[in-house]
Parts: sequence; structure tokens; C-alpha cells
Amino acid sequence: MNSLPSIASSSAASGILGKLGLIMIPVLVIVIVGSVVVAVVVPTILLGNTVKPNTTTTASVVANGTTASTTTVTATAAAATVGATAAAGVTVAATAAGATAAATAAPATAAATAAPATAAATAAPATAAATAAPTTAVPATAAPATTEAATTVAAPTTVTTATGPGNPCNTSMYWNTTASSRAGTGTSGPGPNQLSSPTGIFLDLSDNLYVADAGSYRVMKYAPGVTNGTIVAGTTNVSGTTMNLLSTGIRYIYVDSSQNLYIADTYNNRVMLWPSGASTGTIVAGNGTFGTSFNQIYYPYGVWVDSSSNIYVAEYQNQRVTKWAPGATTGDLLAGNTSSAGNITSKLASPAGLVYDTLNQDLYIANSATATSTVLKWHIGDHNATVVAGTAGSPGNSSTQLSSPMGMTLDKWNNLYVADRTNNRVQLFCNGNTTGITIAGNGAGGTTLSAPYDVKLDSKLNLYVSLNSGARIRLFAKL
Repeated sequence: MNSLPSIASSSAASGILGKLGLIMIPVLVIVIVGSVVVAVVVPTILLGNTVKPNTTTTASVVANGTTASTTTVTATAAAATVGATAAAGVTVAATAAGATAAATAAPATAAATAAPATAAATAAPATAAATAAPTTAVPATAAPATTEAATTVAAPTTVTTATGPGNPCNTSMYWNTTASSRAGTGTSGPGPNQLSSPTGIFLDLSDNLYVADAGSYRVMKYAPGVTNGTIVAGTTNVSGTTMNLLSTGIRYIYVDSSQNLYIADTYNNRVMLWPSGASTGTIVAGNGTFGTSFNQIYYPYGVWVDSSSNIYVAEYQNQRVTKWAPGATTGDLLAGNTSSAGNITSKLASPAGLVYDTLNQDLYIANSATATSTVLKWHIGDHNATVVAGTAGSPGNSSTQLSSPMGMTLDKWNNLYVADRTNNRVQLFCNGNTTGITIAGNGAGGTTLSAPYDVKLDSKLNLYVSLNSGARIRLFAKL
């Protein structure tokens, strides 16, 4: 490691530094070495007589044995009072915008490596007083160089921002219409690579896939790229009401950031919380009996959990959505009306899939009853909802219709993806648009779907579709 050359000998320093003023300002430096021209904007420490505003300084720089012509143009500086005391070394003191600062330091040592290099200085403890606003010292990077009247402190830095897939509604780049099999073989069974009547699916922050394997009374977890799953809740082909078992009809699931698993244990009329790695669960919504009182739930389907661990439950038979605070034994009504179902926007009809947009406090609820076949957006606190997909009371297969919609998801642009079950397709509704785009199923030459029950996206916007009648999870790669 080469040492940075000293600015002056101690004897010369005592003659020069006594009259030095100093200011730190951004400069444009143009360096010509041979046929190479380099221009950078850098912070510069200028040593000389008291610096005046709007000054231009010319210096020569010796770098690696080559002398290059350098022109340094200073920016306008506010009047500053600068004082410095030197003691066989270099002492730096500077002010800006009318502030006064003074600093005294013992001899400092600077060291630098070859280009690109990091210049580092060490000094004995110093006492400084200043009236200026707080400043932040930034480590400097420089090639080895000797300067006569100017010292370049740092080279420019390039910051790269990571980007991901763009908004599909802006790019019109959708998904491959031919899918691969992500989980399950298409043949029902209890094996680790098989599924039986899969319903809800979920992807955690690491793109682990969770599947509600309803026909085998269990929830399976698949690591990325792995087709053999592990059981994370329930017991294969054993149903029950105890805390380690699930019913024959589990529906949707949710996984929080700590990989705790929430399960709509539908036929047991309860929502179960299965902590990560646990062999048993606990009831966090409902009491295991069906009914209309608010300590009961009747056929829970969609389940969602916010960052405060509040649980949102779509009750298929009670035509309502309830919210359960952590530790609560009763829920609060958020949407719907227990007494009856309906097509109007103040009522629900067999609510199934559920998504909660925490930022905007909007619930997206799939009215799966064939006669209704809509998705509603219900703002928390409102008494009526807005239809965002489907035509109320008019099921069908046109781009503005749905037929028994089930699971859903939102992307980060609030585009809505719907498993349009009876139509055997997945529909994309761009944010604010009620005309859907078929992105999976029913495509010419593409993979057909069989009763899609849920749909989710991974971190790369690849599309996962749960096929309730197809005994597998299909993966449509993002183009």
C-alpha cells in the first residue's frame, strides 16, 4: 500500500499554513492523461489564501508519474470564516453559509491503495466548535495522486436500482399459455407428490408454495422447484375436530411473514392457526359450531390476515365477512348481511375468495353464487360495495362476465386476478377496468383448466392456479 504524498514539509507548512484559508466545495475536474480525457464532479478541499466567492483555480496533478493539466472551476461559495492550526501535520477547519468553525488536530496519517482506492485518515482526538448545521463525513475514494494546490477527494458513484417485471396491463406482456405442473401429478392420491381436490393456495415471501389438499385433509408445503411436498398441518386421510386434525373440507389458507399458517377449516366451522413448525393448531375464529351469532362462523372460506394479526373471514353460509382481533372470541361484521343473500351491493351471495388491500382498506370479495357471480370491492366502514368484476345477476363467459368466481389475488398495481371456476379460466381485470382478459385457460393451443379454485402470483409474477378437479397446481410462466 502506497502512502499518499504529504502536501508540504513541516517547515514549509508552518510558513504556508499560517495564511491558509480552506473551504470544501463541489468542483468539475477535467484531467488529460495522454489521449484520455476524464471529467468528474467531486468534493474538493482547496488550500490557499482565503477563498473568495466565484473563483477559478488552475492546478497540475501528478498521477502515477505523469503530469496532467487540470482546470478546477469552483462553485459560488457563501462567505465563510475559517481558522486552522497546524502542528507538524495537516489540520482542517471549515465553515459554510456564514458559520464559524475551528478544529485542532495532532498530526494526521493518510493512506490509500491503488486505483480505485480508498483514502482514509486517522487523527488523535480533536476538539471542534461550530455553529453550522450537522454535517456527515463521507469516506473518500481516490487514485494515488500528488496535488500542488488541489486535492481530489472522491470519484463519482453510480447507483443501480433493481427492477422487476413491469405492470402487465401497461406492457401487454402476459403469461405463457402452456403451463407446467408445479405440484401434484393429475392423479389423486396421498403421496408426497400427489394432491386430492386441492382448494386454496398461498405463496410466502420466499416463494414456498402452500396447498390446501382438501381431499387428503392436510396442508402441503413445496419449496421452490421441489415437487415433493411436506405436511405442515393435518394428517393424511384422517379427519377430526381435535387440534391436530382438520375436516374433510378445508378451503382457503393464509401464511404470514413468520410462516404461521391460517386455515379455513370449513366443515369444522373454525379458523385454525398453525404456528410455523408446530404439530397442532389453535382456534382463532369461531368456536367449532355453526350459527349466526358473532362467536360463531358458518362455513369459513376466504381468510386473510393483516399486519396487526386481525383475521378476516368470508363466511360462505352466513353471507358475511367478519373481522377477528387477536385473542378475540367474537367477530365484528364488516360486510354483508347474515339474514339474506342478494345481488345488490349491500349484500353478499356465497362469499368465497377474499383479499384485503391493507393500504387502501378495501376488501375484495368473490360472490361465488352462480346467480350473482361478481367480485365486490368493499371499503372498510362503508355500507355498500362497488362491483369491480362480473355483471350482477348475469353470469356468463363474456369478457365482462364471470361464472362462480372463487379465489383471487391482487398484484402491486392493484390489478385483480380471478379464478373463474365454471368458465375454466383465469381473468385479469386491470386496475379500474371491468373488462377482463383471459390469461389462462380456454386459450387456443394452450393448457386447459379444470375447475380453477384459486390463483396466486410469485415474486416474479409467475401465475399459479389450483385445479380442484385436476388434482394439481399449474404454473404459467410470466413472459
